[in-house]
Amino acid sequence: MKILNWQLFLEELVGETEISDLDRYIEGMEKSMQDKLFFVSQLDFDVIVDFGCANGSFLSKVKQLKPNVKIIGYDLDETMLKRARYELGEEALLTDNWDQVVENLQDFKSPLLNLSSVIHEVYSYSHSSVIKKFWEKQVFGGNFKWITIRDMIPSCEIHKNEIDNFKQDVKKVRKRANNLYLNDFEKRWGSIDDNYRTFCHFLLKYRYIDNWEREVKENYLPVSLETVKTKIPSSYSIEYEQDFIVPFIKDNVGKVFGVKITHSTHVKMVLRNNNFK
Repeated sequence: MKILNWQLFLEELVGETEISDLDRYIEGMEKSMQDKLFFVSQLDFDVIVDFGCANGSFLSKVKQLKPNVKIIGYDLDETMLKRARYELGEEALLTDNWDQVVENLQDFKSPLLNLSSVIHEVYSYSHSSVIKKFWEKQVFGGNFKWITIRDMIPSCEIHKNEIDNFKQDVKKVRKRANNLYLNDFEKRWGSIDDNYRTFCHFLLKYRYIDNWEREVKENYLPVSLETVKTKIPSSYSIEYEQDFIVPFIKDNVGKVFGVKITHSTHVKMVLRNNNFK
């Protein structure tokens, strides 16, 4: 079984760079923890599957808020799963086997699938066939009553001439940014002068210098909100939707560069499966 799982890992992840500073990486993920819990008190669910559960810190918070809910974490990174098992204990199911996840949902009346900061990673590190499987088999083929999404998903591209003070903002960033990291970013993603999406991409990424070799390669904004909506089957309804800018990111960019982000970079959504029985 270990060999099969490792082959699956090689098939599904493409070009992923090892995290050089795991503790700082986890610290960065947890800065938006409260925001990631936006749905917990609003929805009635008896089991939650956290897709890309990492070290289990999100599920640990859910467990504190809803102690009677069954906890399931899915991740392909064994190092993260080990940390999650330490964090959550034996009662939680933590696995890299999706079939095992599905098997454990059979006796629950209101299963919820959580996709938090994971959609952009699926697109960044997966073949197109795996992305297709992600949407069709895992997300919308898993017979979940609820699906919650929180990720870096902007609306369709907007032109730089639609943004007030775009040229001045670019000058501010070029003046104050670390040239080493900015140059490295632009070699991979293009000039921040080109469009507002690329400009925002850098502003979302510049802080992660401790794991820069990994972060610079990852596409934070690979898919638009409009594209995500084309993946949602007609049997699902959007019960809640909010596009926004994470407050601490907006504040940091303002303090470091004197720039105000004006275009939403993130989305929160709650989907309901109207065919769920």
